[in-house]
Amino acid sequence: MLVLQGAESLTQDETSVVLSRLDAVVRWAQAQQAKVLHRMETLFRDELLEDVGREDPALTFSLAAEEAAAILHLPTNTAKMLMSEAGRLCTTHTATLARLEDGALGYGHVQTVLDQSQNVPDSELAGFEAALLEAAGAGQTSSQFRVKARRLRENRYPDTIPVRHKSAFERRRVCLVPEEDGMSWLSALLPAARAQLVYTQLTTAARGEQGAGDPRGVDQLRADILADLLDGDEDASDAGGLDSGGRDRGDSHSVEAGGRDRRDRDRDSGRDTKDNRARARARARTEILVLITAETLVGADEQPAELHGYGPISPETARRLARQAAHWTPVERHPDTEEILRVGRRRKVPAGLQRWLRARDGTCRFPGCRTNAVIAEIDHTKPWSHGGSTDHDNLEHLCKRHHMFKSRGFWKAHQRSPGIIEWTSPGGRTYRTDPHLTLASAPNAAPSTGPNAGLSAGPREEDTKPAVSRMSGWIPEGEPPEDYGDDPPPF
Repeated sequence: MLVLQGAESLTQDETSVVLSRLDAVVRWAQAQQAKVLHRMETLFRDELLEDVGREDPALTFSLAAEEAAAILHLPTNTAKMLMSEAGRLCTTHTATLARLEDGALGYGHVQTVLDQSQNVPDSELAGFEAALLEAAGAGQTSSQFRVKARRLRENRYPDTIPVRHKSAFERRRVCLVPEEDGMSWLSALLPAARAQLVYTQLTTAARGEQGAGDPRGVDQLRADILADLLDGDEDASDAGGLDSGGRDRGDSHSVEAGGRDRRDRDRDSGRDTKDNRARARARARTEILVLITAETLVGADEQPAELHGYGPISPETARRLARQAAHWTPVERHPDTEEILRVGRRRKVPAGLQRWLRARDGTCRFPGCRTNAVIAEIDHTKPWSHGGSTDHDNLEHLCKRHHMFKSRGFWKAHQRSPGIIEWTSPGGRTYRTDPHLTLASAPNAAPSTGPNAGLSAGPREEDTKPAVSRMSGWIPEGEPPEDYGDDPPPF
């Protein structure tokens, strides 16, 4: 282990020298990491060849990247990116790897070289790599070098631009990233022209609102107008008892560009608009889960509630969502530990248990995976065909890819205690994943009964005096609760 001693006694000149040398050490270590990642990929490809065959190299790469992600405590996609870059550095871009190893390049510069080298003919790749490395002058930041390298590629290979644009277009997506204090980032990767158009339209509408006397800032208006267009919920603000414009929610309304009250327009027309009907249908198909205590629900206390997939939210927001809920699932929690009590057994996973499992797991339970449980699959940790029960202590959410890894035996899972899953990787290493919510065992719990019995089973009230909490969620009106129908376990 390297230890820097006496840092507090360094002079100004010495700190500059040490900082520069430490940067060189970091770059050297990144080069060694690339070599080891490439070796790990090679080992997985060779050792798993008998199991998956040469025709599926993408699977062996994915398995190797999952192992690396678990070791480095990185998201899977980040590990895949690092392993892919390592493969190129150790094969087609060894000169760039050497520059990283001797400290002449930072990793940001390395990524630019790799990115700008895509779609360059193999016969010209070495020469273009040399030109890029020559252009990476001393003192350039990674952003400055990125601009310079992109211009160099476009001047030399203008024919690669359409190919790169098409490849980038295939990566379009929408991302949700939780932020602090009840907020989240919703972002979209779109074609540049379309993104600019959307942003311009939002800005124009925001300026129109300001011209009509709206006191909100342009940034606030852009965000509120976007949310109104997609959500259609006039009370969707989380700002305590106020709507997005700072008004009391009892007098809330939505305003179109130009300042006209949308409710007035709809009332004048004498009919519901096509857009409003579409928004109503979209909301009817939407389900969210909120964990809120009965005391908070009735206003007896102001404890934070829990929004599935996000975390704590204000009691005001939780009560508003509760008022809009079309379905309730009761849950009992221990008053001292706040642990959720054991539920009953059924062959099919009942709708209430499905919702509760989503709240417990939050995401796919594979190490490092952040796929939301809403779009994941419920899996029997011990397969039903091997005697596994359909109970909360033998069920977990897995995304499709990691469900396949487990089903094919590459990764093995064991739920040693309720909700705590121990994974064994193809390399023989073990990893543990904990649930989003903690469980308490209650071996004598009685089975749930009735279609909406949910999770109310547990020890006698006089023994534990559990506090009753509730999860509220939107479900399609008139539709039965979720069930597996003709596709019961095992999956």
